[in-house]
Amino acid sequence: MNNKCSELNEEEQILQIRRTVKQIKMPQESYANQIMERLDRMENRRRREPVQRGSWKKKTLVSMTSAAMLGVLVMGSGFVSPVMADALKNVPWIGNVFEYNADSSLKQASTTGLTTLPNLTVTKNGVTLSIKEVMFDGTRLAFAIERQGIDDENMISLYPPEGATDENGKLIPTTPIELQNKGYLAIPDIEIEEHSKFFGSFTDYVGKTPDGQNIPNMAMYEITKGLTEKNLPESFDMTVKLNVSGIQEPFEFVVPVKNLAKDSIVLHPNQTQSNGEFSYTVSQVDLTSVTTRLVLDSEGKVPETPEQTGDLSATKMYYDIVDQDGNQVQQNIVGYFHSSPGTKYHEDETYKPFGKTPKSITIKPYTLTVKKDWSVVSDHEGQSIKTYHKDLEMTIPIVQ
Repeated sequence: MNNKCSELNEEEQILQIRRTVKQIKMPQESYANQIMERLDRMENRRRREPVQRGSWKKKTLVSMTSAAMLGVLVMGSGFVSPVMADALKNVPWIGNVFEYNADSSLKQASTTGLTTLPNLTVTKNGVTLSIKEVMFDGTRLAFAIERQGIDDENMISLYPPEGATDENGKLIPTTPIELQNKGYLAIPDIEIEEHSKFFGSFTDYVGKTPDGQNIPNMAMYEITKGLTEKNLPESFDMTVKLNVSGIQEPFEFVVPVKNLAKDSIVLHPNQTQSNGEFSYTVSQVDLTSVTTRLVLDSEGKVPETPEQTGDLSATKMYYDIVDQDGNQVQQNIVGYFHSSPGTKYHEDETYKPFGKTPKSITIKPYTLTVKKDWSVVSDHEGQSIKTYHKDLEMTIPIVQ
């Protein structure tokens, strides 16, 4: 389809979508049925009620967004009618979500067949949740959640759960479920092989479609720590419980998970490097096609350079990783602390994957320099200045 679609009246546009949907081979028959049902409701409403054009916000329909949502339609740029926009906005996402993620390693996993598409769906009180895509590489587990039935840009609940406490341990007042606005997701409860305590992150920013729009009605939960230690099998079932504001019973899914990442390497070097005052011991290194993971414990006073005195001081220690040729992998999240560094740290950090399995890796400890207000000293390009400590570097051979 092309820009001629914008020249058609609403009835002709709906008819054209019907014809296209019937001609396209959908991944699941239910997708076509849901699209047709949605069009039926829109068409019936159009016949019963006149459209108040002045009261609607114009919605731009860009070609790649439509192709992603329907898996088929290329509508062209420009404006479409309110009926057309309403008919399309609740069409379920078809295909890979992580393909559009900002995380390059997650995107690569999605485009190279290292994810699964369970498409599990539960509906309660007019709200439908679906588990759309899952990625597990032995070290990291992420899955996307789609919501339908709620016309709201917000996905994640701001209502504190029952029993939540503040930093002083006092109970936080909660809003009764029957008084909460319906449709906002709480942090998922996860159970895997009888394990239920995981460190994870929850976000409703899953990525952007090729036309630059945020993917709507989609959230992502990711477990980044503690998976390798559980010695999980290559395939297992994960139970996901999602509490939704305004709805009494949680949404529950039993999600099949499979590790599709090949040639993963897990090392336990238990190697220590010290300069007298400060030392660290690397207990584990994971190398997968999606993730590089470094687990270590440090102890002692962080070394300072002559430049890190007076109004300037050193932060806690951070760690870069390079291969035998000096190729560095980017750390996924670098946490900055607005306080003086402590003397003991347990680090469990993830990085981007290496392009190919290295012969060895070198850990390069570094500190940042901060001012009295804890702001980080940067160079003329706005990049944080790293002070590397070469006497603390550690090289670990990769034994396969």
